[in-house]
Amino acid sequence: MGFVLSLKNVKAMELQKAVWTLNQLPDFGIQKFKRLRETVRDLNQLFDPQFRIPSEWTADLSSKFQELSTSDKFEQEIDKCRKAGIRILSLLDPEYPKNLSAVYDPPLILYIKGNFIPEDEVAIAVVGSRHPTTYGIRIANRLARELAEKGVTVVSGFARGIDGQAHRGAISAKGRTIAVLGSGLDVIYPKEHELLFEEISEHGALISEFPLGTPPQAFNFPKRNRIISGLARGVLVVEASQKSGSLITARLAAEEGREVYSVPGPIDSIVSSGTNQLIQTGAKLVMQAENILEDLAPQIRASLDSLEVSSEKVTAESKISNVEDPLLKLLTNQPLSFDEIAVGVSQNPAQLRSRLTYLELEGIVKRVFGGRYVRS
Repeated sequence: MGFVLSLKNVKAMELQKAVWTLNQLPDFGIQKFKRLRETVRDLNQLFDPQFRIPSEWTADLSSKFQELSTSDKFEQEIDKCRKAGIRILSLLDPEYPKNLSAVYDPPLILYIKGNFIPEDEVAIAVVGSRHPTTYGIRIANRLARELAEKGVTVVSGFARGIDGQAHRGAISAKGRTIAVLGSGLDVIYPKEHELLFEEISEHGALISEFPLGTPPQAFNFPKRNRIISGLARGVLVVEASQKSGSLITARLAAEEGREVYSVPGPIDSIVSSGTNQLIQTGAKLVMQAENILEDLAPQIRASLDSLEVSSEKVTAESKISNVEDPLLKLLTNQPLSFDEIAVGVSQNPAQLRSRLTYLELEGIVKRVFGGRYVRS
């Protein structure tokens, strides 16, 4: 049995190496990858001496492939990642985020520090200006906290300003947050976010499509934005000028059929000109997290149904009648905080928040003053 598992791991590593190698080729994107997959179902064949280079590949592309496939650069990268506590995921890996795999141009390779969990499929991106007002800072932190309290994963770009506040808001609620970097994961940018980097790795994940050592060059960030929007069910823009990269993230979300939300601001504020324009052109105006949660309710129900109900093989009604359920036994008409509930039941905090959100949407429990929970 041990040999079978070992062989399986070797095959998985070979497949990962194949995708990683293709990802290093110049101008080799998702469309070339799809065409290759149509003719080569088993990508491990790429390393077979008899493998025939596709006719559409240029001489430079073929030469670069031959160079990489016979080198140990992948093994060197894997070794560096292991030492840094970083994993590599390929587009073909079962753990690859489902939301992101559905976009037009998903990255072939992701570098990850931390972990994805199934509950991260219910995610909202919160983005905005690198130079926000005190209003923007307060609102970004508050909305991210409120979303995280409901079990929604908060995605952002790890930048100064609104992005950093979004991550901090989610962490303050003991929720999940995912940061998408425009550099290699061993290059923390901005430097003042070093502590935040460590906190996010404990409360979610940091991801990048860029190899280790990649500096935060300006042209990396528009590419990063498609990952931010791709990971989420919708994008919330808190403050943004007319030229803000956050508007690119919102546009990409709209193109992929994801929701776009915007926080209104003063009409004479430069950092609110972009957000106000988004509302004018169809983005949904947001004044509180409930505006987003009401929109997401069907998606939250669907995700939680598959994550929770199907795994337990019970319905919401049977949960009510199940006297052995520790969560429902704990909840009475006496209000309890999330921390008090977490102490009383043994469950992952993110899963517990998702469970409470599901039960609240079903009318089984409700939140009262102070964010405490009671049985309905």
